[in-house]
Parts: sequence; C-alpha cells; structure tokens
Amino acid sequence: MKSTFLVVMLALAALGMPCFAGAVHLTGIVSADFLGSNSLQQSINRFTAGDQPLFWGFGWEVIMNHFGFGGDYMVSFSQNAGQHWWLDWHAPALFLSFHPLGSRFFLDPFFQAGVGSSGRVFLGQQTMSTGPGPAQDLSLSLFPFVGAGLALNLENLLLSAKVVYIPYLSPVPATDIPGYPMGKFQVTMSAGISLGW
Repeated sequence: MKSTFLVVMLALAALGMPCFAGAVHLTGIVSADFLGSNSLQQSINRFTAGDQPLFWGFGWEVIMNHFGFGGDYMVSFSQNAGQHWWLDWHAPALFLSFHPLGSRFFLDPFFQAGVGSSGRVFLGQQTMSTGPGPAQDLSLSLFPFVGAGLALNLENLLLSAKVVYIPYLSPVPATDIPGYPMGKFQVTMSAGISLGW
C-alpha cells in the first residue's frame, strides 16, 4: 500500500513539473568577514592574505518559479600556539529566498532571510580550559540573517556572490555555553551547478 502511494505521488509530481520553472543549485562556497575592515583594500585582503581564516563549504537551494529555500554550511580549521586544532563553523542553515527574475535568467538577483548558527569546538581528547570555571572547548551562537546577491547562470554553471547581514548573535538559551563572535556582515562567493526543469 505504501509503495503504491509513493509511486502515485512521484507520478503526480513528474506530471506537474512542466507547470513550474524551477532549479536546484548545488555550490561550493568561500566566505569571510567583509565590512568590518576600514578600506576596500583591507576587505580584499580578507580573501587574499594567507593568515586570514576563511570559511569553506557547500550550499544548496531549491527554487520554484520566484521562490526558494536552501542552506549554506561552512567550516574553517585553525591551530593555536599550543598546537591544538579547532573547528570553526558558520552555517546560515535554513533560508527562504526570492528571485525577482526567476532562476533561469542569465542574471539572477536574489534576496534571502533565514536562521543559522556559528561556533567553535576543540578537536582533541583533553579538555581545554582558560582558568577557573567550566571548560571553554565549545562556543556557539544562534542568529537570524538577511542577505542579497547576484548569480550568473552560464548554461548549467552557476557563479554567485552575496552579502549577508547578521543583526545580532544570541548564545544558546538556558546553557552556560559562551557565544561565538562574528562580524555583522559576511561576503560569500560560490560556484557550482544549476539543475533546471
């Protein structure tokens, strides 16, 4: 019975697809704090300096006509003076998007709004501590965000850039986990594929 229901639902979805102009975007991402710098050159150096930690990851988005939903997930590995490794992450994990021209045009401006998290965790077996009190081997923040950007659709190749604004960071409620600091603005560049129907 369940398999029959599943086959019927898939058939109805396949028949209905021609009624929609949609796409699935799968991308690789690089991101950094941007507008916290004092000049354009310092902002560019965020991406070109070897000592500047960048966040790398992937993103996905499903678009139907002008509206979509998706998420971005990025990480950065760092090593402190004590040779201990840390994992930082930045994840605008779920967003809704609006594409005024649709997703199939060569130029695809878009707007996003959603929620996410950022944090840092110690990668090791011993507990790291900065002094008396609870160990500081984990920090975590939750945040809402809005963003705007522009994508270029080159056949099935997708190139895009966007700026994300984080109005505030919130520590996890009802816990002693310290918050993770981030700049209010992030710039993200991505490249990937666009699968349309």
